[in-house]
Formats: sequence, structure tokens, C-alpha cells
Amino acid sequence: MKIVMYQYAERGYRLGAIAGDERIIDLNYAFENLLAAAKEPRYQALAAAIVPNESIAFLAGGKRSRESAATALDAAKGNRCPDLGASGRRFVFERKEVKLGAPVQNPLRIICLSHNYHDFIRETGVPLPPAPRIFSKYNNALCGPDDPIIYPKMSKMLGYEAELAFVIGKRGRHVPKERALEYIGGYMILNDVSASDLTELDKQVLRGKTFDNFAPCGPFLLSADELPDPGNLDMKLWVNDHELQTSNTRELVYDCPTLVAFLSEIFTLEPGDIVATGTPGGLAKFRTPPTYMQVGDVCAIEIEKLGRLTNRIVAEEGNAAE
Repeated sequence: MKIVMYQYAERGYRLGAIAGDERIIDLNYAFENLLAAAKEPRYQALAAAIVPNESIAFLAGGKRSRESAATALDAAKGNRCPDLGASGRRFVFERKEVKLGAPVQNPLRIICLSHNYHDFIRETGVPLPPAPRIFSKYNNALCGPDDPIIYPKMSKMLGYEAELAFVIGKRGRHVPKERALEYIGGYMILNDVSASDLTELDKQVLRGKTFDNFAPCGPFLLSADELPDPGNLDMKLWVNDHELQTSNTRELVYDCPTLVAFLSEIFTLEPGDIVATGTPGGLAKFRTPPTYMQVGDVCAIEIEKLGRLTNRIVAEEGNAAE
């Protein structure tokens, strides 16, 4: 299932899925329809509990939520876009009618990996990390495929980083590696945008990694049941159609199961936690000449089975004090 958080008209972001013909179907409203057709008297409350309108709660619902949503999605595929659901609200949309945000809106954690691709290690000559190297971003950095990357006034060196990200689907502590994939709810693309001059100046990455819109992700979250092996996925990144990164997740130093097990030794994993697994070689700061992004550029990332994430670079606007 291709899970999204969509916005339509006055609605806040709601849980949806991409149908095969690129329509967006509201999963909560679609499930309401099934329950109402079955004469369930409390169809709205039951739908809210089993297929909630938010992706983190949906992931936490596990197999029952996923299977119920899949049944509702199949039933809704034949509906026309103007159709109203049992609650009198539209639940099927053309892609152009909606805005897609980050598939996960408000996670407890955004965990990122550095120096986690063998080709990056070979290119840069940095030492192979003896354990996964992690840092974090804040929720303000999250944005979706219909949002821009904002070039902050504070930086002059805006870098790109194509990454496979996974999202935790159920709570876990001290997870054994052999069961780690059971704790992943889905996979998506994430661009770990970086202000490279600031990370160099600070000698640590927090400021340079967590400006607004510095973690575009999507275009959808592919449910884990549809991607049993995340360890062999081709990936590419372009800026203005110039290919700048190309690799495969075979090059990961620490793969997804290893990361789940490792992180669960540090803290309790929670549904919705995002883990960005690191980026391969080809970074802007290591190219000659450097290939930093500029205002007006378009950055696109493709990962096999996970679609294409495209974001335009825009200048930061003045703040309220100006």
C-alpha cells in the first residue's frame, strides 16, 4: 500500500493511499463506507479506531488496520471522484486536487545515519565506523513532495543527500536482529538536506541539518509487506537533470535490520519513528567543482519501488520582525 498524508480544501492532513491510477483515496472515509454498508450503527467511531485518519496511529494499529484499509481501498477503486462517502464527504480525489505532505507528520524521532555507505567510505576515505553513527533532525524539517526546499539565509552551501528511510511500525526495545523487519511499518525516500558550510563551521551537524523543510520525504510510504527486502534497491539523485548520486542499498554498511536492533538498544522504538539510513557517494561538497543547489534548482530522487521525490529550491522569505 502506498500511504500518504493528503490535504484537500479546508481539511487538515488526512491519511490516504494512492490507487493504481494515481487517484488519492481517503482510507478512513473509505472504511466508513464499508462499515455503513454493513449496517454498523457506530461506523464512524469504529472506523476511527481501526483505520484512523493519521499515519502514525494507523501504523500502530498493525495488521488489523492494514488489512482493513486494504479492503476499503480495493472497494473504493471503482468510485468516481465526485462521490460522497457515508459521512457526506468526498473520499476519492485526482492527484492534482490535493497537496501531499510528509507521509509521517509528527514523529517522536527523526534519526539519521552518517558514513553508512561503502561507496561513500571509498570516495571520501573516512574510516569505517565501528558502530552506526547517528544524529537527529527535528519535526520542523519534515515536508512532502509538494513542498519546496527552503534555502536559508544563514547558509551559502546547500547540499543534497538521497536516502532510504524506514518508519517504525510497532513499539520495541532490545529487538533481536532476526526479528527486526517485523518492527518496520514502511519505507520511503528522504532527502537529508544539509547546510554544509554550517556543519563544517560548527563541527557538529544539528544546526546545518534541521532548518525548516530540510527533510523532504515521500512521495509515499510503501507498507513493509510490499517490500520484504530493502537491501537491494537502486537509487539515484538528480539536480536539474544532472545525475549526481547513484548507488544501491547493497552498499549500506549497517543495513535496516542491524539499525533496528542497534537503535532499540538505546531507546524504545515507537510507531512513526523515522530512520534515514544514510547517503551514498556523490555529495556536493566532495565534487570538483562542488555541486551545491541554488535557488530555482529542482532536486529529484528515485529509489526502486519507492517512486520519485521532487522538490524545488526556493529562497527563504523575510521573518515577521523585518
